[in-house]
This record gives sequence, structure tokens and C-alpha cells, in this order.
Amino acid sequence: MMKKNIKNFYRIIKVRVKRTASNIGLLRQLRHRNYVRKNERNKKLYNFILADEFIEKCKTGKKTENINDYYIHLYEFEDAYISNCKNCAFVQKVIDGQLYTLKESAGVIGRLDEPVMQYAPPYDLTKNNQEEDEVCMLCYLLGENYWHYIFDIIPRLMIMLKRGFKGKFLINNTWCARTFMDLLKMPAERLIINDCGTVIHASKVYLFSEMYGIELHGQLLEDTRNFLISEAEKNYGPLEDNSYPKRIYVPRVARRKIINEQEIIELLKYYGFSIMVPEKCCIHEQMKYFYNADIIVTPHGANCANLLFTKEGASMVECFGHMWVNPCMINTIALLETDYHMVCERLADYSKDAHKFSDYKINPLIMECTIKRIIEFRALAYDEELKIGPQPESKS
Repeated sequence: MMKKNIKNFYRIIKVRVKRTASNIGLLRQLRHRNYVRKNERNKKLYNFILADEFIEKCKTGKKTENINDYYIHLYEFEDAYISNCKNCAFVQKVIDGQLYTLKESAGVIGRLDEPVMQYAPPYDLTKNNQEEDEVCMLCYLLGENYWHYIFDIIPRLMIMLKRGFKGKFLINNTWCARTFMDLLKMPAERLIINDCGTVIHASKVYLFSEMYGIELHGQLLEDTRNFLISEAEKNYGPLEDNSYPKRIYVPRVARRKIINEQEIIELLKYYGFSIMVPEKCCIHEQMKYFYNADIIVTPHGANCANLLFTKEGASMVECFGHMWVNPCMINTIALLETDYHMVCERLADYSKDAHKFSDYKINPLIMECTIKRIIEFRALAYDEELKIGPQPESKS
């Protein structure tokens, strides 16, 4: 009888636990559904509109098409507001009491419709405004990412400086933005740091048509490279420096790391590679490492943006996991005629639970064969010394 009562007791507890867990899951679903509905309601209040449609509808604003044959357009709007949000800012106009928010002000239009975007109710544009004269938008989504800052934002900055813009730049409150402005010796009085929750009222606002860095190519890409290199050399001296290693491995500290990285590092050291950790270097030093290197090996990630600073004909090995192969450097490779190689995780090594952000394994034998081919190719093509085997330590 006692055993039967105990069994019944545990059965009742088990049923109640299951019901409670089920109710918690239901509550989470309801909470998420309410959040989505609220987010959509707030988004509608912004009344997003493309700049071209706004100019046509409201008969105000100016568009300069195809600046310098770059296939990018510049918009000018007088008496406009800028609402500073967490990682971007929105340019807004009020016409006949109706609020309009320009989609291009976020930088990448498609991102506005992604579920990760969180919309609070629009700010009150009549209170606590910061008055400014001319402001150029350089505060965009993805502005915290090193790769995106170089390829999405720097070209816009370069264009405005070439046009002789004398106003202020609104920039992301991020390490990338501050560090690049230091590299360019931009005076602090010409910068407005994005301060979430504030509203700027400007006599004139400049913003660009959508330009996504992976599409950056041709003359605009070449001019962006020349601009950054010339500014760095003007402010800090020549990038050419024979004390820097000719062969470097650039590790990745965030997600999508190489699982057996130490094994790969030992292999590369045998072939004379030095380890360069970007997080320990300022941007100018990162530029010098890549500018002076003949062979670069790196996992796919933001560090690959530094390929833009290499010399023409340098060799690069980019490593990818099985679940994420993104050829975002293809235009830079074409511009600099890079001797480019991909080393991908083998199907036999990847986990079934892997996803685009997973760490991955690189086969050492494939890596070694790739490195040998590169060294032999460079010895033939560039009359470099054939150095296969242990090498003396370089600057690291």
C-alpha cells in the first residue's frame, strides 16, 4: 500500500511538472507574439520611405546622381531631424504634420525588415534637440564591424572629403569609428558621436543611396584603398617596412574559429610564418603587417578586410567552415590580382549540429599542400627564394 501511494504521489508530481513546463512554453510564445506585434506597430509609426519617393511625393530635397561615376547617389535635405538609436540613426522630415523616415539613413535598407531590428516609438522631435548646421550621415547599421566599416562607410567618408565637405560627420559610437577617425586625423570638432536617445536638428543633412560593401568594386574600391593608404602614410609614415614578416597567420578570436588552430600554427611556423593578432595591433600596424606580407593565411572573418592593404600579387589562403562559405573579398582579389586560395573544412570533419557560426576543423595535410604550392609558385613567378622548411623567427 505504501509503495502504491508513493508511486501515485510521483505520478501526480510528474503530471504537474509537465503542465507547468507546458504553460511556461505557452507564456513564452505569447510574450514573443506580443513583442512582434508591438514591434510592428512601432515600425509603422516611423513611416519609412525611400528618398527618391519622398522627393517625388513631397517636392523637397536634392539628389546628385552617380557621383564621380561611382554608381552611388548623394541626397541633401534641409531642415531635417536625426534620431539617434542604438547602432544607427534615422533621418526624418516632418511635412504638413506627417513624419517621414528615410530608409537610406540606416545604410543597408534590407536590414530594416529583419526580425532582429527593435523599434521603440519614434522620439519626440520637438524636445531637447541638438542644433547643428551641416551633418553627413556616417552612422549606420553594421558600423561596429571592422569589415563593414571599411567597405560600407569609409567610401562615403572619402567621397564627402573629396567634395570639400566642411560640416560634421555623425559616426557610430564604436571602436571602429573612433579608431579610423584617429587614423585619418579627423578633428574632434567635426565629429558627432551617436548618442542613443538624442535628436539632432540640422539645417542640412547629407546621406547616400544604399551601398553594401560586398558589392564595392571598380574605381570606387580602388580609390578607397588609395585613400586609406595615402592618409595613413601622410599621418604616420611609409607602410613599407622590411622588419615586418613576409608570411603571416592571422587568427580569429570570435566565433567561427579553427578548432585545431594550434596544430595549423605549428605547421605554418615550420614554413616561416609569424602570428599576427589584430586585437593587439592598432589599425595602422595591421595595415603594415598586410602591406609587407607576401603570403597571408587567415580564417574567414573581418580580418580579411585587411587584404585591401596588400600589394598586388600577394598570396592569400582563406579558411572556411563547411556550413559558411562567403566570398566577400572577391572584388578586392580581382583588383589586386591576388593569388587566392580557399581551404574548406572537409565533409568528413564537420558536425551535423554545425551552423554558420560554428567553429570548424582544417585538415593539416590540405593546408600543407596549399602552402607548398604557393611557395613554389612565388619562387617561379616572382623570382623569390624557395624557402621550404624551418625559417628564422620574424617580427611577431
